[in-house]
Amino acid sequence: MSDFITVSSFSFSELEDQLNEARDKFSKALVHFGEQDSKMQPDEFFGIFDTFLQAFSEARQDLEAMRRRKEEEERRARMEAMLKEQRERERWQRQRKVHAGSALEEGGEFDDLVSALRSGEVFDKDLCKLKRSRKRSGAQALEVTRERAINRLNY
Repeated sequence: MSDFITVSSFSFSELEDQLNEARDKFSKALVHFGEQDSKMQPDEFFGIFDTFLQAFSEARQDLEAMRRRKEEEERRARMEAMLKEQRERERWQRQRKVHAGSALEEGGEFDDLVSALRSGEVFDKDLCKLKRSRKRSGAQALEVTRERAINRLNY
């Protein structure tokens, strides 16, 4: 039993030293945070920190949720823009296919005209027409007016 008393008295003295050290550190912490040493109890002091840390944690979670929502909205907007662009491209390609058919026909005519100009065929035909019109007499020549053809027939 004497061993128990010596061991427990030694342990008790160590606990008293640790308690005094904790009180000193607590009073230094109070001074550091601008509180009065005699009025503030440890429960009240550390309760303030607990409340702050809970509010901080909630704010962090709110910010994370806002960031996720913003990223989701941006992703959705990008997807909508891509879909719109794809639809526009498809619409443009459909219109291009429709216009391509008519453009090929027109393009073929244009190419034929360019070929005729290069080869001189157009001028040969025009010269023949010019010669034929010169051969006609003045009475047979058509009068160039803006009247309708039916009106000219009546006179």
